[in-house]
Amino acid sequence: MVTAGAFEFGQTIWNRRLEIGWSRPELAEKLNTRAGLTTCDGALIYKWETGRHAPKAWLPHILHVLKIPADAAALLRPPTARTAPAHTCENPPIGLPEAVFDRPQADTLLAMLDASGPVEPDTVRQLAHAWLISEPPQILHQRAGRRVGDSLITEVRTRTNTLRRMDDYLGGLDLIAQVTGELRATVHLLREASYTEQTGRRLLELAAEQAQLVGWVAADAGLNQQAQRAYTVGVHAAEAAGHRGLGGLNLGGLGYLLASTGSPENGVVLTRSAAVGAAPYAGARERAMIWDRAAWAACVAGREREAAAALGRVEDAHDAHQPDAGEEPDWLYWVCRAESLVMQGRVWTELHRPLRAVPILQAVIGTYDHEHARETALYRSWLAAALLDAGEIEEASAETIRVIDLSAGVTSDRVAKRITMLAGRLTPHTHVPAAREVLDRVREQR
Repeated sequence: MVTAGAFEFGQTIWNRRLEIGWSRPELAEKLNTRAGLTTCDGALIYKWETGRHAPKAWLPHILHVLKIPADAAALLRPPTARTAPAHTCENPPIGLPEAVFDRPQADTLLAMLDASGPVEPDTVRQLAHAWLISEPPQILHQRAGRRVGDSLITEVRTRTNTLRRMDDYLGGLDLIAQVTGELRATVHLLREASYTEQTGRRLLELAAEQAQLVGWVAADAGLNQQAQRAYTVGVHAAEAAGHRGLGGLNLGGLGYLLASTGSPENGVVLTRSAAVGAAPYAGARERAMIWDRAAWAACVAGREREAAAALGRVEDAHDAHQPDAGEEPDWLYWVCRAESLVMQGRVWTELHRPLRAVPILQAVIGTYDHEHARETALYRSWLAAALLDAGEIEEASAETIRVIDLSAGVTSDRVAKRITMLAGRLTPHTHVPAAREVLDRVREQR
């Protein structure tokens, strides 16, 4: 099991090895030479670096060969001998799968879902680092319980795809119980059913897709801690399935959420890790989506140049997309250049660059189907904010009224917060009749 101390010491090994410029096999050769043995290999070093095994007899040789200070070994002492606070049951450690995914690992997924606390800030960088350097585990064949075959996998996937499209029309509070129930049902199959390794990987891929959907829906419902937990489950499940693209989808989703809820620097770490780690395995539209999120996290952190560079990568990814290149995963159905243009507009709005933001948002919003009320309301809220930055109070007020009209019957915490923000920004302009109309409408809704 990965422990905080073993993971931290593993990071020390990893950092020193890269500073020196050795591969894992090269380090293993150095350690074998010093110890007079032949039993160290790259796989063992990988387990040390990811915190899955703590070096014991090898410790003095590691310290000597890598020239690591002896006091770094204090990281490997039991928690009672260290000053770092122990994790509580509300905040269990967030790790990646062990070398074998089996029933106890499925229990870990359920424990992550049931935890009540948020993902602690000090685990964010650990999660990103572990994901970037880890390798997928083997999956233990489950030989007891209900037999899972292709027909059940197809049925679960169809339900998941349907729920994903329902999210286009329903707010988070309307959908959260259903999507969470689907994820729990899939994890219970992993825990209790009988399946081959291939089927197990397909179930884990489904769990990762469902976890991403739960994270998105929970965030829309204002359940941010539940969303954080769902995304970490998705990273864990995708890693177990050996699906780097799904891992990046969930890691980037977690980073996007953290950036949007007060932790922009952690958001930058996760979204950039997702973009870099998933890029070699991702198709063009996957890369576009992940870099969109990296651009958002960078702009919220105030890094304009970094945000602009990420937007450039998004454009490159869309230019590289070939619609006839082959079948793509269903969870990419909504990713298109128009969605990325909206993100461009949002980024420039967040950076208070209305001359860039307003033309982009006005052009793309006009192409949207108002049946997608929540998304259109959110996008128009960004246009209203950009118009306020430009000093166009009447136009901003008119857009805010449209947002309020679109939000009627939509149970979205995100939309509600955007309306509250816009009302707050319009409050100093009560001398403008259009602004007073907005404030009257907001008071009527409360």
